[in-house]
Amino acid sequence: MAARQTNKRPAGKKTTSRRKTSKSKSAGSGLFLGIGLIAVLIALISFSVMSITGDKKQEEEKTVTVIPAKKKEQSEQKEQMAREVPVPKKEPVKKEETKKETAKKDEQKKEKQEAAVNDNTADLIRLVLYDHEISRSSVQERQSKTSAGKDITYFEITCDENMQRGISSAISSILRKNGYKVESSQNKVLGSSSKDEFNIILKAPKKEIVKKEEPKKDTVQQETKKEPKKEQMQQAETTKYPPLPPYTKKTVRIGILLDDGGNSAELAKEYAAINYPVAVAVLPHLEHSRLTAEIAKKAGKTVFLHFPMAPKSYPNTDPGRGAVLPNMPELLITGVVKENFESLGVKVDGFNNHMGSAITEDPHKMAQILNAAKAYTNTFIDSRTTAETKAYAECRKAGYKCGENRLFLDNDNKVESILAKIYEAAEKAKDDGSIIVIGHVRPNTLEALRIALPQLEKLNYKIVDIKKLVK
Repeated sequence: MAARQTNKRPAGKKTTSRRKTSKSKSAGSGLFLGIGLIAVLIALISFSVMSITGDKKQEEEKTVTVIPAKKKEQSEQKEQMAREVPVPKKEPVKKEETKKETAKKDEQKKEKQEAAVNDNTADLIRLVLYDHEISRSSVQERQSKTSAGKDITYFEITCDENMQRGISSAISSILRKNGYKVESSQNKVLGSSSKDEFNIILKAPKKEIVKKEEPKKDTVQQETKKEPKKEQMQQAETTKYPPLPPYTKKTVRIGILLDDGGNSAELAKEYAAINYPVAVAVLPHLEHSRLTAEIAKKAGKTVFLHFPMAPKSYPNTDPGRGAVLPNMPELLITGVVKENFESLGVKVDGFNNHMGSAITEDPHKMAQILNAAKAYTNTFIDSRTTAETKAYAECRKAGYKCGENRLFLDNDNKVESILAKIYEAAEKAKDDGSIIVIGHVRPNTLEALRIALPQLEKLNYKIVDIKKLVK
């Protein structure tokens, strides 16, 4: 048993020798494969290089063309002629055309802008006249050109002398803000720019009442000469006045309020002498405001405060001292209300708005004014200087006795026109039984009232105190 054990080979030695031989064989085969792959790659690269260079040569051979001698000479001649005769370029012409077109467009645009400025200025002037209650019939407007081609816009405005200064100042302010050089006086304003001009003339209205003249008793010859003149005057006087309204069986009540008191002491006396219950609205802080209120009170008239408020054309139009402005805080409004009411020196019967289209359209501002005015009066009349007014509605909310103006009598300051408006008011009053209308303390208005009121009374139209028509 010992001999068998010695003759056996160890298992570990036999396996190690086999592994060594297999590793050496695999390493040798791998090296051979690598060399083969490299050789193949080199062959492929060289083939591709040869094919590329061959293609290039073929392309070069294809592009080479043989030009015959005659054709070559002709082509050379054409090239030389092309060099000597330059082909006109179209681009510069197009550029020049576009420059002209753009210049023309710029000029047209500038003209449109200037025309817009001109139209805007004219509209602002018309708005000033509206805020001053100047009717269209009192304004003549026309346009012309100067010899230099400048546009001129003419406004010829017929208005009361007391209004001329305010209108002149407002129009001058508008023109300056729009770049015009302005020369102004009380009755004339001239605004000029490089492109156009505005020429505004303010005229006082003429008194149109023709007084009858009694013929002088001289010779018969002189009397016969004067007789036709007398007949002409009588004819002019009858045709000048508009027709009266028809007689009414039902009594119709008319309440009249005259604004802008305080401008003239003489006019205050003329107004107080009217033997009818016509009320007056006195502006605060004018030279004759307190005196006008006192004269009216002594004559037994109803006295209102004509309360200034900012119009839509503010700040171009100045509503005067004591005005409520759009951005005014409530505390300041309360102070302004106190000053305005107390400036007249008498117990007022009510108040209405002077101008105020910007304020009466603002319910919040109107509520503040009415709240502060309760300490002085319980009566308010909306002058209705704008169709969008909220003043009457706010008056009702505040618990006031309220009224509304339904017609301005004297936007046109001619006596004939004022009479026509008074008779129109009488016709309108027939529908509701009563009406409130507004005029102004002006010479022609007072004259028209002196003529119209006795005639209306005979036709059963009753002139009543305005306090009887507020609700």
